[in-house]
Amino acid sequence: MFWALAASALVLAGVGTSVVAARYVASDRASTSRLAFHNSSQDISGALQLAIQRERDLVVSGAAFISGSAHHTQAEFLAWSRSVHALARYPELEGMGFVTIVPAAQLPAFAAQIHAQHPAAAPFTVSPAGKRAFYCLGVVGIARVAVSSSVGLDYCASNATTLNTRDTGQGSYYPVALGFTTWLGIDTPVYRGGGTPSTVAARRSRFLGWIGEAIDPQVLFRQALVGHAGTAVKMEYVKGGSTVVFASAAAAHPTATKRFNLHNGWTVTITGPLPAAAGFWSAPLLALGMSAFSLLLGLLLFVLATGRARALQLVGEKTRQLGHQALHDSLTGLPNRALVLDRAEQLLASNRRHPDRVAAALYVDIDGFKTVNDTYGHAAGDHVLTVVGQRLQRATREHDTVGRLGGDEFVVLVESTTRDASPTTTAARLIEELREPIQLPGGDRSVTISASIGIALGQRDSADELLRDADFALYEAKTLGKDRYALFEQRMQTAAEGRAGLETDLGTALEQKQFFLQYQPIFDLTTQKILGLEALVRWRHPTRGIVPPDAFIPIAEQSGLIAGIGRWVLREACRQLAVWQASGDHIGISVNVSAYQLDRDGLAEDVARALAESGVEPGSLTLEITESTLMHDVQAAARRLDELKALGVRLAIDDFGTGYSSLAYLRQFPVDALKIDRSFISNVATSEGAGAIIHALVQLGKTLNIETLAEGIEDDAQLRELQREQCDHGQGFLFARPLDAAAVTSFLAAARRSARVLPQDDPPVASAAPAGRPRQRAR
Repeated sequence: MFWALAASALVLAGVGTSVVAARYVASDRASTSRLAFHNSSQDISGALQLAIQRERDLVVSGAAFISGSAHHTQAEFLAWSRSVHALARYPELEGMGFVTIVPAAQLPAFAAQIHAQHPAAAPFTVSPAGKRAFYCLGVVGIARVAVSSSVGLDYCASNATTLNTRDTGQGSYYPVALGFTTWLGIDTPVYRGGGTPSTVAARRSRFLGWIGEAIDPQVLFRQALVGHAGTAVKMEYVKGGSTVVFASAAAAHPTATKRFNLHNGWTVTITGPLPAAAGFWSAPLLALGMSAFSLLLGLLLFVLATGRARALQLVGEKTRQLGHQALHDSLTGLPNRALVLDRAEQLLASNRRHPDRVAAALYVDIDGFKTVNDTYGHAAGDHVLTVVGQRLQRATREHDTVGRLGGDEFVVLVESTTRDASPTTTAARLIEELREPIQLPGGDRSVTISASIGIALGQRDSADELLRDADFALYEAKTLGKDRYALFEQRMQTAAEGRAGLETDLGTALEQKQFFLQYQPIFDLTTQKILGLEALVRWRHPTRGIVPPDAFIPIAEQSGLIAGIGRWVLREACRQLAVWQASGDHIGISVNVSAYQLDRDGLAEDVARALAESGVEPGSLTLEITESTLMHDVQAAARRLDELKALGVRLAIDDFGTGYSSLAYLRQFPVDALKIDRSFISNVATSEGAGAIIHALVQLGKTLNIETLAEGIEDDAQLRELQREQCDHGQGFLFARPLDAAAVTSFLAAARRSARVLPQDDPPVASAAPAGRPRQRAR
């Protein structure tokens, strides 16, 4: 009897379990149906938001056109709209135009201007009627259906938020009534010169007007509902006591509703049928035949599975965490290179499916980021990178991808329906956004940075090619002066391939003894006697011939090959100087030191070795370092210059006056000479400003007991002005062009014969030229 009761209890338990399972399955299927409707609703809402964003892109493109001038004619605006195929590519677009503020006093003149453009129309009137201090009226525009030009809608009177956008700089969308129809309006403020000024006062002073659109929402609804049969959508605007509703056709058998808040007073409501859940007594009733053994086994498995589930949950959480770390940058939280490449592939695939859209990659690099790191430390640098990532996200659309590739390099992936204006406008907006000062941790310091951006547009075979071409364009932007953007052109790839070929050849040029030196004499400007020589590196390529320094030195700097080239120049210049000094020529020699060499340990050892091998006196060698190189990290530069000065060599600051060093910094450097940049010398005889700069630099040298040397002297007028200012030394084509070693030997012999060399007891004086940096004066 006991076992029978026990068996019955087990059977009843099995039945109860089956009923519970049936309820669970039914509930699960109902949840699946609700999830499907939720996903469908999100697709519709997302499609609407994307469509509105496309329209905003067109508005921004129009703003870029208008910002160049506030006086475009109707014909010019029509020509622009045709060039971007506005009405053809945007079927939902009903009209588009530029609106400006017309003070009441200027209204009669404005009305006369409109009437002159449309003499056949009735006299111009404002709607809504009434006297106001100012009116916001359309100047130029296009429309799908012709409208009367005799009625001017006052947008500020019909929409209270319009005027606010002038001060905020943000676009908006709102209902707009034209005649008997209410459309969806989208506008954005336009400022003189483009971009959005950083302050309210600046926005008001540079404000030109608004450019806006009127859109038929029913077209947007039809596009968004494709593939969602039986579903309806409603957009509702509730703000300031007014309510406007745009709705599609009613849904068939509505059983579910989903509501989305688009902010700014707008909501979207999706209504449609919800698939019924599976019947309560369907498959789960098959479980009624479970035996007591199955039930007990199930209970046992449940106990065991509970522990396993907890373990799997922990593993799953760790897996998701590791997966996120594998695809996101640990510092900024942005997608990393792997995820950026994946999304770029998706972008290109979408572009192939939708040829009317344009895929674009914007390669962003922070200008001078190394200076931030060197000056304020890596913690400050990390903070700047984090802020940059946040600003890039803030300045782009929600569905755009902002990623960090590494270091100070970011990428923005966008898909646009405007072929030219949208990506370039985005780039200009990013550059403007990044110019704003960044407050460093602690609150008492801030830094100002800029960015260079390379843009690659259109289809590519792979994401790697898209980013590669954007990188080529970035190099162009950097070369043109930074703080700007550049669009990829095929010539950039050709140039890059040429640079890559040169870099490959540079790797073997030193071993194959393809480098040689030329020397440009340096003179005392008072006696015009030769004092020393500046060593200039040249490359005799086996197939390209003589490669100009400005073509290969930057490549050598970037690749690190300049270190080996610099060591060779030091040894060769000192060796040749020893030969000339052995012949009785008491001169010095100058060698340039690159930023790469100065930034690394071992430079002092290289100089000491060159002096020891050649046997020349340290005072005969002058090392030149450019002013901008010294200012990268003042403390580190001062420390390395002290190491070099301890060897007994002379030090000179090259291209002085073109950087941003102050007197306080200059006094930290143990320098012997300042080389005044040739850009000042070329205008010294004709420009009062250049003459004043020369005077100031020479006097600075005299105050600090530092010699001054003028570069690039090419005519007698320049020489006389420099002599009048009492500049100490000089070089240039007026005296001699760069010469090879044999020509220098002959030049020195001729100088000795004409007594143009220094007496034997005069100390050797030299000025030095960097080993391997492009020398503009050595043409």
